[in-house]
Amino acid sequence: MNPLRISKLEAAQRQLNRAIRMLFEDDDPICTHTLAGAASTLLADLVEHHMPGATWEQKVQEDSRLSQTQFFSIARKAQNFLKHADQDPDGALRFDPHDTDATLTLAVFNAMELGPLSPEADVFQLWALALLCPIELKSEVPFCDAIAYFGDLWNMSRAEQLAAGRKGLREYAGK
Repeated sequence: MNPLRISKLEAAQRQLNRAIRMLFEDDDPICTHTLAGAASTLLADLVEHHMPGATWEQKVQEDSRLSQTQFFSIARKAQNFLKHADQDPDGALRFDPHDTDATLTLAVFNAMELGPLSPEADVFQLWALALLCPIELKSEVPFCDAIAYFGDLWNMSRAEQLAAGRKGLREYAGK
């Protein structure tokens, strides 16, 4: 097999697309989060390189009024635990699979800054809007469109939420 030549953006997009498919398929949540974290970090770095100060991590961090250190300690806690063992080789993590939703949301929003979204990222973005919509915005565009397509994800079990994402991916992306 010949070596592959791939750009950072292409690598991030492939990681993101696979992580989204893994999420909706309810694949191994640890592997899904690890891949989502890798894509998220690459995409944030690329946005920061091309548009300094414009990453979605920075926007969320500023809106939450947390210091950068506080924000990244929270946002990348699971991601860092899953890739480093130098400071806590015997550590354990109480992992919440919903953290992957947040990681993928930031990754997709950063990917949007860098060019057109893939079908997987388009579906995930709409799914995340339906899932994360504050109750007072449920009648506002684009939230009402997302809810009309996926249903009221707030009132579904996690299995039903992921099944709605799978269905959306099959219908929209033919995957």
